[in-house]
Amino acid sequence: MPRTSLPLFAFTAGSGWSYWTTLTTLPAVNAWTPVSRPVPPPPAGTTRISFGVAGEGNGVLLTTGYSLVRNTAAVSNLAAVGRWTTSSVTLPVRAVHSTLLRDGRVLLIAGSGNDPNAFAAGTFKSSVWNPATNTFLDVPTPSDMFCAGHVTLADGRVLIVGGTTSYPNVNGSTLYRGAKASFIFDPATNQFTRINDSIQGHWYPTLTKLENGDVWMAGGQNENGTGAVDTEMYDSTGVRWKGYAEVPQNNQYWGGYPHMYLLADGRMFYAGGHTFGGPRPGTGASIYNWRTGGVADVPGLRDANLRDQAGSVLLPPAQNQRFMIAGGGHADQNLTPTNKVDIIGMNAAAPAYTPGPDLPGPGRLYLNLTTLPDRTVLASNGATGNRTGDVFAAAIYHPEANSWTSVDPDPVGRNYHASSLLLPDGRVVVMGSNPLDGSFELRVSIYEPPYLFAGTRPTITAAATDATYGQSFALQTAGTIVSASLMSPGSATHQTDTNSRLVDLPITGSNGAFTATVPVNHALLPPGPYMLTVLSNQNVPSVARWINVR
Repeated sequence: MPRTSLPLFAFTAGSGWSYWTTLTTLPAVNAWTPVSRPVPPPPAGTTRISFGVAGEGNGVLLTTGYSLVRNTAAVSNLAAVGRWTTSSVTLPVRAVHSTLLRDGRVLLIAGSGNDPNAFAAGTFKSSVWNPATNTFLDVPTPSDMFCAGHVTLADGRVLIVGGTTSYPNVNGSTLYRGAKASFIFDPATNQFTRINDSIQGHWYPTLTKLENGDVWMAGGQNENGTGAVDTEMYDSTGVRWKGYAEVPQNNQYWGGYPHMYLLADGRMFYAGGHTFGGPRPGTGASIYNWRTGGVADVPGLRDANLRDQAGSVLLPPAQNQRFMIAGGGHADQNLTPTNKVDIIGMNAAAPAYTPGPDLPGPGRLYLNLTTLPDRTVLASNGATGNRTGDVFAAAIYHPEANSWTSVDPDPVGRNYHASSLLLPDGRVVVMGSNPLDGSFELRVSIYEPPYLFAGTRPTITAAATDATYGQSFALQTAGTIVSASLMSPGSATHQTDTNSRLVDLPITGSNGAFTATVPVNHALLPPGPYMLTVLSNQNVPSVARWINVR
């Protein structure tokens, strides 16, 4: 059976029996395979629970030996591996693009959602999800933002550019073609507002915020369906895309969704990850001076031909300027993906990738990496083939120890068009998956990391809501605090969020009364909204509070 799941049902006096959640989704196997999963805390008012087995697709399903057993070690185990649950909500749109907004809600953009019929009908969708209330607000979507680029601006609004103007074999086209249309989404009004077009069309572009709040963009397919080689620059002061002659050009194709990060010295780092195709010429990774157009290769990246749909991340804290790339494959050639992990320190005199510990489990494409507030990184999901062969395994990377810890797997298989976001309360949400059969996963997986079961959480009782570079402000807390940090809100698609970072926030003081000082380097901490968290002496983070850095 291609898709087999274990649904849970809950009984309450007021509602009777109803679907509650799905514990796990299982791959097809050819032999008897035992499976056990911990049951999450039931909904309020539940007096009985039950479960079943659900199969989808052609095949044979044989099951036996069901049981529910009390797990007396559950709490201590949660402090080691965390807990995955499947939310009771079903997404109203295909979550191809997801952005955490400055108010804690999540903007979900589907556009046509990789559905040729929706594209032909001009049916484009977006929604804003409130995880606190599990409610959704439909947002009128004026163009097909499917496979666009996006970034959170300095004022907390979201810039979206590009998308799809043609599908292969729809309306006579033989290619995917990129759009020039550009919009700004305002969380205050829940509306998209159009601004001027980009120079070229872009389908699969990357948008990287610079130290002054402007945005660099390149990559993807242009309006003719060929590689977009023009470098684009969004002027945050003028609220417009600059003209070709106003932007330093180097006429290089960076690929689809190139993993391009802003460095602390103002240059950029292409980590080697991308979507579709093979590596760029040279070593596969490079330092890019966008002001001059100069590009210099950096050595050491292994399996450079297998970094399509890889995961990459600026390891916490950002002050260390260490980057990790993990997994990836080559979907076009259907090559066996890699589980190799390479790490590079850009503060070195001669930066070069060096081998890190292999990613636990098989090599995989579509790997999501999510920075956590305890200065670790969650690796989740992926697949061993092109939109098939889901990998459920998850693991947490510890930068200081340079090691992985395997944790419980996501109960839902997720491959192409999946993304993950950290919520302000410290949980991680994982959404999407678009297998070869054309279906789209609309369930939401929620991961509660081990730190949520490791003791009492500290709290921030008072802090500034706005700060400038180099400014000190009062930070009042409860609990034994050892550090503080600022985390950017995620804006993810196609295993890419090159603006994600955790920046240490120096603090002095004691007994709940601290002074925090914002770093002076704009390139380390580009302007915008950040999640402020404090960490206890038990390595437990607080719930985040929002602060705007300008």
